[in-house]
Amino acid sequence: MTKKTFLSAFLFLLFSAFLISCGDNDSQKPTTSGMNTQPISIKEFDTPPGADPSVSAEMGGEGFTGEGWTTSTDYNTIGDPKAVKGGQIIWSIPDFPSTLRLVGKDENSYYTRMAQTLMYESMLDSDPVNEEYTPRLATHWQISEDKLLFKFRINPNARWADGKPVIADDYIATFKLLLDPGLLTGGDEYYKENFEMPVAESKYIVSIKATKVGWLYFASAAGIRLLPAHIIGNISGKDYLEKFNYDCVPGSGPYYIKKEDIDKGRSIILRRRSDYWAEKEKFAAGLFNFDIIKTDVISDETLTYEKFKKGEIDIYSVNRAQWWAEKTDFEEVKRGIVQKRKIYNQNPGGLSGIVMNMRKPPFDDIKVRKAFAMLYDRKTFNEKLFFNSYTPIKSHFSGTVYENPNNPLVNYNLDSAIILLEEAGWKEKNQDGYRMKDGRIFEVEMTFTQPSQERYFTIFQEDLKKAGVKLNLKQVDGTTSFKIGNERSFSMIPANWGGQNPPNLEFNVTSKTADDPNSTNWAGQKNARIDEIADLYAKTFDKKERIKQVREVDSILVSLQPYIYGWYADYSRILFQNKFGYPKWYLSRFDDYYGGKELGVFAIWWLDPERYSEYQAALKDKGKTMVAGEVEEKFWIDLKEREENGEVVTINK
Repeated sequence: MTKKTFLSAFLFLLFSAFLISCGDNDSQKPTTSGMNTQPISIKEFDTPPGADPSVSAEMGGEGFTGEGWTTSTDYNTIGDPKAVKGGQIIWSIPDFPSTLRLVGKDENSYYTRMAQTLMYESMLDSDPVNEEYTPRLATHWQISEDKLLFKFRINPNARWADGKPVIADDYIATFKLLLDPGLLTGGDEYYKENFEMPVAESKYIVSIKATKVGWLYFASAAGIRLLPAHIIGNISGKDYLEKFNYDCVPGSGPYYIKKEDIDKGRSIILRRRSDYWAEKEKFAAGLFNFDIIKTDVISDETLTYEKFKKGEIDIYSVNRAQWWAEKTDFEEVKRGIVQKRKIYNQNPGGLSGIVMNMRKPPFDDIKVRKAFAMLYDRKTFNEKLFFNSYTPIKSHFSGTVYENPNNPLVNYNLDSAIILLEEAGWKEKNQDGYRMKDGRIFEVEMTFTQPSQERYFTIFQEDLKKAGVKLNLKQVDGTTSFKIGNERSFSMIPANWGGQNPPNLEFNVTSKTADDPNSTNWAGQKNARIDEIADLYAKTFDKKERIKQVREVDSILVSLQPYIYGWYADYSRILFQNKFGYPKWYLSRFDDYYGGKELGVFAIWWLDPERYSEYQAALKDKGKTMVAGEVEEKFWIDLKEREENGEVVTINK
């Protein structure tokens, strides 16, 4: 698990796709929006800076020395010192999120993950290069000799967006809320089993005790994103779900979503706060620059692309290899007005493919699951449709050291699939060529979300038909698909989960997650050995041993065949209007471009006044060009190679 919030250990549903389609090359028109923006303040309480004078230095107040505690000051930062504040950035998503809450049912969507990193904060953060702990809400931390008791000293300058100070009671109130089963996530059991109730040792010092030793428990305690006790204190999980579904609780982070900025089904605006408490803290240097981060909801692929070409959308994810190869060299790209980048980093590959519901026939039979996997012709898809751009998945931990290198790669094999289906009892055929058993035709339904998926799903449908299986395809929107998956009311369903480095097995693959709502164990796999290893993994401080443990889990998972595995890419392909500034690394080391787990474009980039002016001029005058730059960016890959050669690398120290 990363040293962010433990809740981000839930794998989240990534974009089904922001897809582009054919269209004419209408010229972009200059826009006046973008520069004329202002940050906001929702402050209601005027709390002076500094510590409460009544709190002694020993108890975390003014004069606190940190003796006997741990902190970090010599850490890397991800922002660029050249960044400037102001302006806006606009992107789009295909479906409106089910909720904007920090925690609770349906919160694990890609939009809420991005927004949470900007609105709410945890006790500690992590170094963007080496992932060592760094300060955030807490200036110092402490782990007892027996490794069970954890303490955090909250920065006395930390403030909620409404002006109230962040104090130990806020940590306790947030923890109590997480214990409430009314949140309908199943996460309450994790906290109940592994922690005692936290204690406010003073206004600024909070302690929490784990019930067993493990590296994972400190990471979880340090990573809880806080909510203010004066707003959510004593509220039930049920009431929290209802009251704050689209009414955001003020956080301590640099952004806030005002109720009037939520246009349900159409758009959401995140606004930068003018009075963010950590504006001058080291970890915030060069970050959180846009005054406005506007998210438009556009379900139509063609319309999304046309809006981008017209400059109405600022950044666009190109997830289709064919379009990247054939349709991203239009006039504005050639003139440098639109930038084209393929950015490599070490974002875990994640898990994509088709989930088979193991809880009920026909996929409660492993022979059937294996047969279906053999009928999914990934090699042909990659060659004929994807320009050989992707790597086929054979692991639940692709792109990380936790992937078991001995996992077999499943290839298309019609004959072997037929043998397995017959061994599973599907021997007879009707006059239409479909297999029968107990008087029933072998027929299954699969929902999907994007029209682009239909081109290979129909091939899959035909290959299943060759084996005597009838597949019915049904298109639904992303929100509906997510709901179907969470409710486990499907036979087959495509899913695309973000990866983790390191993994949190507790929330992804253990047997209890099969029955927990909102977990990503949609397939419903249960295995006693995985449960045993997951418990051991949480207690193992040696990373090399943890790698061995996860690799064993990976091998077991693959052998269970809960997925018809898809493919992954070790890069992000994006187009963006050439008016932004960004560090030479473009993105954080271990995340996608939008920043679902860590910090993405919206936190790291900025609107560059000089480039914006040049961009506007080029839009007005077709004779003007801008510097296009190199398409491929491998800063983080080069850094990794330097590390492997024994070099100690730093950025922005």
